[in-house]
Amino acid sequence: MEARTNTNKDGMKTSKRQFSRHVSVPSDEGIRVDKAVTIEKPVNEVYAFWRDLENLPRFMRHVKSVTRKDDLHSHWVVKTVGGKTVEWDAEIIEQRENEMVSWRSAPGADVDNAGSVWFTPVPGGSGTIVRVEMKYVPPAGSAGAAVAKVFGRDAESEIEDDLQRLKSLLETGKVPEEEGSERWRRITETTRRAAHATDDYVHDNPWLVIASVTVTCFVAGVLIARAGD
Repeated sequence: MEARTNTNKDGMKTSKRQFSRHVSVPSDEGIRVDKAVTIEKPVNEVYAFWRDLENLPRFMRHVKSVTRKDDLHSHWVVKTVGGKTVEWDAEIIEQRENEMVSWRSAPGADVDNAGSVWFTPVPGGSGTIVRVEMKYVPPAGSAGAAVAKVFGRDAESEIEDDLQRLKSLLETGKVPEEEGSERWRRITETTRRAAHATDDYVHDNPWLVIASVTVTCFVAGVLIARAGD
């Protein structure tokens, strides 16, 4: 694949290239994530912070490092369970200053991934809506299982947590305490699982649930009547 960097009429450097047949995430494969957050900072400030890719590990909990190779290429190291890591090279395939950045992983990546980050000014204010749209394909075998434990089970929650950390970092200068953030994430996951289990139980045992509610209401009515006497 051949890549060239040109300058448009506004002086913005853009990338033009002839793509090879390799596509990091085919349209009919992969896990899709689409999350957004509003940050009370102007677009140019938020874009500049993100565009310096070596800033990303400061708020992305599982990203160990991002090493810049040149203006369009970088190397990523991501932590999984048990202290293991997965790595890949990434390239920026499109960028528009203060608006968007699109990327994809290069051939040979441990985790094929691709996506875009959009930066949209809040109407009538100084804030910025940051939206992440990405897809990734966990590798096969034990490495894939490790990646799935980090991202696959609830990828949207992980990205949402990262965006909230970015919001805190840019608005206050610091990210939430890791221990508290992790505890809150575990509580949220437990609550979500309990809600799903309840829904499944109600679906599978509707008449038992109705009977239980009826008995509870009857007992409550008796107790209230006695209290009135």
